[in-house]
Amino acid sequence: MHELQKVIDGGYCIGCGACSYAGKNSIELVEDEYRRYQGRIKPESQDQDLDAALAVCPFSNHALNESEISRRVFSHDDGSTDEVIGYNRSLYAGFVSEGDYRERCNSGGMITWMLIQLLEKGIVDAVIHVKKSSRHGTLFEYGISKNCDDVLNSAKSRYYPVEISRVMETVRSIDGRYVFVGLPCFIKSVRNLAKIDSLINDRIILYIGLVCGHLKSKTFANLFAWQAGVPEGQLSDIDFRVKMEGRTANAYGVKITDENGEETLLQSKDCYGVSWGHNFFKYEACDYCDDVFAETADVVVGDAWLPGYVYDSKGNSIVVIRNEIFDNLINSGMHSGQLALDVLTAKEVRESQAGGIRHRRGGLSYRLYLKKKRGSWVPDKRVDPENTKLSFGRKMIFRYRMHLRVLGYKAWDKAIESDDFKVFVRKTKLHLKIYDRMVRLNKKYESILFSKNLASDKDGVLKE
Repeated sequence: MHELQKVIDGGYCIGCGACSYAGKNSIELVEDEYRRYQGRIKPESQDQDLDAALAVCPFSNHALNESEISRRVFSHDDGSTDEVIGYNRSLYAGFVSEGDYRERCNSGGMITWMLIQLLEKGIVDAVIHVKKSSRHGTLFEYGISKNCDDVLNSAKSRYYPVEISRVMETVRSIDGRYVFVGLPCFIKSVRNLAKIDSLINDRIILYIGLVCGHLKSKTFANLFAWQAGVPEGQLSDIDFRVKMEGRTANAYGVKITDENGEETLLQSKDCYGVSWGHNFFKYEACDYCDDVFAETADVVVGDAWLPGYVYDSKGNSIVVIRNEIFDNLINSGMHSGQLALDVLTAKEVRESQAGGIRHRRGGLSYRLYLKKKRGSWVPDKRVDPENTKLSFGRKMIFRYRMHLRVLGYKAWDKAIESDDFKVFVRKTKLHLKIYDRMVRLNKKYESILFSKNLASDKDGVLKE
C-alpha cells in the first residue's frame, strides 16, 4: 500500500488539496460524508504522482517537517528558538490603533493591517486568503485579493474547511508576488510545494500564519445555523466572531444569515456543543498535529488569551515575527502610532495558548502511543509516542476528547435523519456532562498537587 493511502485511511488527511495539485493526474479532492475535504487516489493513479503528493502532504513522512522547513527558510542567526513557538525574532501583544481595523477585524486587527501595508508599500501584488465563495454548497474558499478594500471585506476568521488546489492553479497562471495566509498545516504544505515547484516558490514570497486550535468540518457552521432556526442547506453566510461590547474578548457573538438574507445574532456561549474542547466536527488529522504557532510562517498571529488582554472586548492579538520584512513593518507601525503593542516573553506567548499546547504535545504523544498500540500506522512527529508522562486524569481527558470527536458526527447524522436538533442534544448531552465533570475534577486535583509541590519547593524552582 502506498504511504499516501495510509495517510488517508488513517484519518490524517486534512483536506488541504496540496496532494491534488502536486499529483493532479492521480488524486482528486472530494467532500466526504462528514462534510470534510479529503484526498482520494484514483484507480488509474501513477506512482510518480503519488510520490509528488507525499512530498507536500503535511502528514507525510516524506515531506519536510516544521523544524526542517524553519531551518531551511529562516537564518536563525537573529532571534531565538523556542521548543513550542519555534524560531522568532520578536514577540508582541496588542492591537491596531489607527482607523477601524480593530472594529472590523478579529482580535487586534493585525493580519489585515499587515496585508494592507504589504499592498500599499508594493511589497506584494496580491493576497491569497480565505474569502466568501460563490459556489453552491460552499460558504468560503481560497481566493485572491489585489486591493485593500477586498482585503478588508474578507477580514474575518472562517472556522470552515478550505483547500488550495484551485487557487494554486490561479497563482501559476497569473504572474505576481503573493502573500499566503493560512493555518499551520496549510503553510507547511505550500512551503513544501514551493520546494518542488519553482514557479510557486518565486511567486509566493511571504507567509502569514494563524495560531490554530483545530480545523472544523462544514457541519460546525450548520451547528450554529440550526440553533438559529436555519436548517442545513439554507445557510447563506456566517460570521463566527462578532465582538460584543462590554464582554470578554472570548465571549463573542455569531451572526447567521439565511438564504433570504435574514440575520440572527447568537451568543456563542449560549449555543450548544460549540466549545472548542468538546471537539465536535473536528478533523481527526488535527489530533496528530504538533504545530500551534505556524512555525513555518514569516509571522503568526493569534488571540491574546492572557489576563491583561482577554477582558478587553475590542480584542488583542499576539504576534510572533520571524522575518525581517514584518519586523520592519511592525517597528514602523509602533513608531508612527499606528500600532499599540507590548513586548512579550516566550513564556507569556506560550501561556496565551496553554490548552492548545497541552493537547498538541502531551496529548499528541499519548494519542500516538494509543494508535501504535493498536498496530496502526502513524506519521512521524516531533514528539515520541509515550504512555508514562501524563497523569491518569489527563489521559482520560484526551481519550474522551477523541470519543466526543467521533460521537458528534454520529449524533448529527441521527438528528438529520429525524429532522430534529433535539436528537443531537439527547445523544450527546450526558457525554458532555461526563467530560466537563472530568475536566473540573482533574483541574482541582492538579491545583492541589501543585500547591503541595510549591510548599515543599525549597529551591524555588516552581516559583520561577
